Amino acid sequence: MYKSILKAYSTSEIIQICKYLNKDYNIYEPDDVRWRKIKYALSKTPENELFELRKSTFSNEFVNYLIMKYYICERVVKYHFIKHLQNAIHDIVAFEMSIGDSRIDICRINGKLCAYEIKTEYDNYDRLYTQMLDYFKAFEKIYIIIPDKKLTTIKEHVPEECGIITYRIDTNNNMLFSYRRAAKENDCDIKFCIQSLSNCDLIKLLKMLKEKPYKVKNDNLNLLLNIIKEKNIWPTYKLFLKNKYENQWKYLKDNFENILPIDCQSFFASRMNPDILYEKRNGHMAL
Repeated sequence: MYKSILKAYSTSEIIQICKYLNKDYNIYEPDDVRWRKIKYALSKTPENELFELRKSTFSNEFVNYLIMKYYICERVVKYHFIKHLQNAIHDIVAFEMSIGDSRIDICRINGKLCAYEIKTEYDNYDRLYTQMLDYFKAFEKIYIIIPDKKLTTIKEHVPEECGIITYRIDTNNNMLFSYRRAAKENDCDIKFCIQSLSNCDLIKLLKMLKEKPYKVKNDNLNLLLNIIKEKNIWPTYKLFLKNKYENQWKYLKDNFENILPIDCQSFFASRMNPDILYEKRNGHMAL
């Protein structure tokens, strides 16, 4: 039924529909609210067809179908890259880790701290220079993930030390990744890293170092700044990050097949039961 509805729209119109639904997509919205947005986006679709569509599927499923098939945005690339990484047994992966004034799309902890920044065909490079300054202080290896056709232009915007991974979609709608340039190992700034932590994280890190934490963030930060003058805490910091994200990553891997692709990051953050969030009825869930 999806295809019959979409016949009324041109490719450019479908992309605009996807952009609108992706920008406004919220996994926690009630189904009724999301259907109103779908109705607004599908302005040329008759009421009776929308009614039949709603009877046959959930709003999450329909939005997922549109975005995964027609709009290769950051959500889509994240899903495919996470799928690419999930079988690495000893790795821990996290989404949107805050560092300095930036948030890295994907962080991978596998003995080294690796950062992956995604730039799709719809993104510009306005903030990339500032982001790279932060990433090179906090991660031992940094990669940029881009479409195949952006390989030449991206080299003008990232340093030689930054690895490059390209992606393309094959005829079966699978995303294939190619490592075009290896990332060079980078010396990180532990001071910058701990200054990016919340007070809760500072306390946990101090406890791992067998230090007694304070209640006030600035006191904990100053204590750590004094500690790093005397000893190397980088291995402990990496272990702290691994412990912080380990349960979330395990949850996502364990439930990966029951989660719609565009919702991976939301489930990583919430660890809620997919059955509850999707409001399954009689086992119906067309992934």
